[in-house]
Amino acid sequence: MKYLLVSLLLIIGLTGCASQRIAELSTAEDWVGLANYDVEAGRKARSEQDLTSLGAFDKEQQSEYQTAYEEHVKEYCKPDNGYHAGISGKPRNSVCIDDAPQGWLYEDNWETGLEAGKIF
Repeated sequence: MKYLLVSLLLIIGLTGCASQRIAELSTAEDWVGLANYDVEAGRKARSEQDLTSLGAFDKEQQSEYQTAYEEHVKEYCKPDNGYHAGISGKPRNSVCIDDAPQGWLYEDNWETGLEAGKIF
């Protein structure tokens, strides 16, 4: 029971941190930063409606987010980075695995890194 309570508090705390980071980025109108954050968190690209609710009211801001998102997927989701993500203990990134051109290779490398991380 004690472990369940600790786990629940940890999840709530992490959710709060993520929401705070999103609020910081949108308040600063850092659409590139938000796009990078979303890719690294394994979150699918935000819709126009989502971006509008965060303060990206015009097409230029939304385009800036979308372009940055697509560019960061290309860079962050390179297969070699999967190993680094795995060994660091990062969770499965569905953006890199399901949406990137070499997602299957990213996933293989991530799993290898995850196993290697358990050794240490």
